[in-house]
Amino acid sequence: MPSPVRQLVPAALLALLAGGGLLLGADLASAAAQADPVKRSRLALENGERAAAQAGEACRAGDHDKCDALVQEARESVELAKKSLDQSGQEPSRSPRFKDAEIRTRKILRQLEAVRAYVHPDDVDRFEAERARISKINDQLLAGIMTRAKKKKK
Repeated sequence: MPSPVRQLVPAALLALLAGGGLLLGADLASAAAQADPVKRSRLALENGERAAAQAGEACRAGDHDKCDALVQEARESVELAKKSLDQSGQEPSRSPRFKDAEIRTRKILRQLEAVRAYVHPDDVDRFEAERARISKINDQLLAGIMTRAKKKKK
């Protein structure tokens, strides 16, 4: 029979990983401070996914102020990721980082779609504006991936 300490360690580790995005360095401030634009984008998207998931939990629990703040944080994270990828100088149609960003942004949109039913009626317009901005960025990422850059004539 496993000791109680051995049973507690995995539970504590899971709690740390699931709820402690700050401890993992996945918060928006640490992402923005990252010098490498590709890493900055990845960290921002991790933060966006975490914020969208926590927004769902907050809305289901009835904490609408926290939900609004988390939805806004998810949008800010997606905007930072897009800006960072643009600063990287990589060609969207040739870089797997853009495809990864598009997939993760689409995941954030799906998470927010599930949250919509729990949003306070007074906050629906603001929620839709945030979701629409994320959707627009997702469309821009997809367009960049699908469009090949024209070769320069010599």
